[in-house]
Amino acid sequence: MTRRSIYPSLARTSLLVTILLLSTAYASSSTVTVKALAQYPAGFDDPAGTASAVAETAALPSLSALGGSSALGARGTIVGSVGNQGPATTTTATTGLWAADWGGAAAGRSAAGWQAAARNDQILIGSRGVYRKWIPQLHTWNPSLSVLMYDLGPYLQIGSADYKQILAQHPDWFARDSSGRLINLPMFPRNYLMDPGNSAYRAWHAQQLAAAVAADGFDGAMVDSVGDGPLGNYASGVPIDPATHQPYAMTTWLQSEVLMLNGDKAAMPGKYLAFNGLVSGVDYFRDSYILATSNADAGIAELFLRQPTSPVTSFPAASEVQLDVEMIGNLWFRHKAFLGWTKMWSGGTAAQIAKWEQFTLGVYLLARNSASYLDFMPSHSADNTAVPYPNLQMQLGAPFGTPVMQGSTYSRQFQFGTVAVDLVTDTVTL
Repeated sequence: MTRRSIYPSLARTSLLVTILLLSTAYASSSTVTVKALAQYPAGFDDPAGTASAVAETAALPSLSALGGSSALGARGTIVGSVGNQGPATTTTATTGLWAADWGGAAAGRSAAGWQAAARNDQILIGSRGVYRKWIPQLHTWNPSLSVLMYDLGPYLQIGSADYKQILAQHPDWFARDSSGRLINLPMFPRNYLMDPGNSAYRAWHAQQLAAAVAADGFDGAMVDSVGDGPLGNYASGVPIDPATHQPYAMTTWLQSEVLMLNGDKAAMPGKYLAFNGLVSGVDYFRDSYILATSNADAGIAELFLRQPTSPVTSFPAASEVQLDVEMIGNLWFRHKAFLGWTKMWSGGTAAQIAKWEQFTLGVYLLARNSASYLDFMPSHSADNTAVPYPNLQMQLGAPFGTPVMQGSTYSRQFQFGTVAVDLVTDTVTL
């Protein structure tokens, strides 16, 4: 679920995505280090491990840190180890795909559709009720597929058995505003916020999550809706920290959610844990990077490159694109898989949607490594387990090197082609 707007006023930015497929491989060549535009916030730990902490003005690792195939293989082995076979860690496939499949499409999917989903995607995330009977067959169709159970995160739904029991027996597990009222989400009014700072609640959540994953044979779980959303205008009230009797500080709230994720991971030995809360590159380098310090295996950026309902003609500024690219590389340094999610919920012509698909794919491939996955959703109702565009099946081979900046154009060489993203011109070709 979307937490808040991060692009309140997207100016139209000229963009070019060019992907040229070549019949012969490029030779390795020297690269130009791209100067990072972003900076670490104060206290941001050094993912390369070269210092215990960095000053506020320290530069991000350069995009050259994304490396070639040998480095990706080493990182991919660490990031990709999960309970089943895990997300594919090969560097020969151009695009790794995942699917946010907990919506309505899965309930009405045919057997042929399920088979296509297993073959198209490396990671599927779905609801327990729909997915449990399909898990064995999905693994038969694709032994390397990771099937993760959707979890609502630090929320309980009013009227559910868990809600009634916890409210009666452990009312202090619920987050409350300054007037002592329970907090829900206006966009999802049945969802009531829990207090991740409560250790007893965290232990209960971990036990419930692990039991459900084990009972149904999932390869792990995805914990939804962590992050700082409730501290803004996303919820009906601002949660109060019982320790201070003041509104939760941003870092305290996020660090409490890190403890929650760590408990979830510890309760599922050998299983994969993902979370939804990175939001975007803008949010990542402001505060959501804290969630990446957890023991979870992967993080979802739900607003990768755009707000779902932004006008189809609006594209992010160059600085925002830079932050999204840097986020992928920084997660890789932290041994975390990146799951990018780009949603086109504002409508548009087929040509406009295709233009966005090309742009999303081009930016993603600039930083794509063996633990990166993309979900492009062309409409709100789309069955995004299918590959909506053949471009997403392109096989450019392993990356030969790092992103290079020449003028206004980012480019990256692959075994069988080149990806180039120009942040000035308004032409999009593929």
